[in-house]
Amino acid sequence: MPLKRLNNKVRITSLVMAVMAMLIFGYALINGSMAGRDAALKAGEVDTMNIANSLSTQVNLSFRAADLLMQELAELRSEEHFSQAALQLLMEKLLTRQGALFPQMDSIQILDEHGRLLHAWPAASGGKRVELQLPAQMDAPPAGAGMQQMHIGVPVRSVATGQWIIPLTRTLARQGKPDGIIRIGVSVDYFARQFNDFDIGRGGALILATDDGIMLLRRPFDPQFLGKSMSDAALFKDNVQKRPSGWAMIRSSQDGVVRLNYFTRVPDYPLFVTAALSREDILADWRKAQRAQLLVIFSAVLIIGLLTIYLLHVIKMRDRAEDKIEKKNLHLRLLTEKLRSQALIDGMTGLANRRYLDEQLQKAIQNASRSQSPIALVMFDVDWFKKFNDLYGHVQGDYCLQGVARALMSAQRRQGDLAARYGGEEFALLLPDTGLAAAHRIAQQVLDAVRALQIPHEGSHSGVVTISAGVISCIPSAGTTIVDLFTHADNALYLAKNNGRDRVQDWRPLNKVQAA
Repeated sequence: MPLKRLNNKVRITSLVMAVMAMLIFGYALINGSMAGRDAALKAGEVDTMNIANSLSTQVNLSFRAADLLMQELAELRSEEHFSQAALQLLMEKLLTRQGALFPQMDSIQILDEHGRLLHAWPAASGGKRVELQLPAQMDAPPAGAGMQQMHIGVPVRSVATGQWIIPLTRTLARQGKPDGIIRIGVSVDYFARQFNDFDIGRGGALILATDDGIMLLRRPFDPQFLGKSMSDAALFKDNVQKRPSGWAMIRSSQDGVVRLNYFTRVPDYPLFVTAALSREDILADWRKAQRAQLLVIFSAVLIIGLLTIYLLHVIKMRDRAEDKIEKKNLHLRLLTEKLRSQALIDGMTGLANRRYLDEQLQKAIQNASRSQSPIALVMFDVDWFKKFNDLYGHVQGDYCLQGVARALMSAQRRQGDLAARYGGEEFALLLPDTGLAAAHRIAQQVLDAVRALQIPHEGSHSGVVTISAGVISCIPSAGTTIVDLFTHADNALYLAKNNGRDRVQDWRPLNKVQAA
């Protein structure tokens, strides 16, 4: 193998190996990176689920405590054998005790069926009683029920303490008629402190809302979110309304941050909580690892690149040495090509010689046999050429043959057509993919071109040099040989000469070949 080809192979192999090494290394790092990213997102799912479930439990406990307190107050108020003073004392003791056990309680009001304040426990007002503004009409619970289900209201500022509260109310009933209202204000600040106990990163968010999509609390805390409707938010309309719990990667409609949300219902109450971690926070550690991996990739690529450049430089030095050897051999190669070309061309006429004709005819027969297409061969002979030499000499005879060769060259109009000197004054024209009629027409054009040369020939009946032609065209079979075609074309040429010369004679098939 030539050294330059070997160097090129080494060069290509080096480049391919370098590229493959970088691709494999890069693929391994990218694959590991994507696995790390998936793991980070999975961990984020677990974290959001744990936080949301914990919040759901805490909210449930707080609302259940308020619910039980309402039931105790309702039972006390229904005790008819107590005097009003004794009832007031029992309620004061109950509220004082519950105030210590139930720190999220901001205020309590008990009103009669006419909306008059009967009992009040303001957690931060030193016992100051407050008259509430109530609707003119209160609906009674269904028959047989002591009070309605607890109603969760929109956050408002407490009349008693001035703080934000979530109002919880129950309508009392006696003998199927409205008998007043119990209202407990649950401190928003208490839930906010509970929400702040969870680590949700810088971009995280926590939400407590009703099943109707009314926001009761949001972290980060902002009063503008209290009581705001989430009905148009993708989290609510595409997720919370359609399933009891689950994850959703959503761009927040509140602040535009992309977060991984996990939402779940609060047991026993028409509420849901959502824990959301910012995608940036979830992937922060992963991105930090990515920067370290990128540094490793860059270093590896740099080392591989430098080694490859050095190897290519060594190969280039070898190429320069080989170029010197190549230049020395160039002249020899050109000379060899020239000799080879001369071996295939007739020196006097410039046409292909008999050897080259045989090679091309064999290839043409094989191609035509495979494609089942016709192939034509035309044999030409200069009429009365011996007499021409006797009359004008061999030098003029050579000029005559050169003129005939030029006429034959003009018949080479397609790739694959080949004009050749068969020997002496005989010529041949190979015409692949040509039927008998077309070959006959081309042969006649060559005869006309030779006659148009008007080369004087006193030994010819026409007074000028003419030629005769024999044409064979066939679709060769697998056993057809070049001898078959030469034989039949020569037979046709023989008939043309016997029939008066200066004419084209077609060969008609007998058995060895199939005519086109």
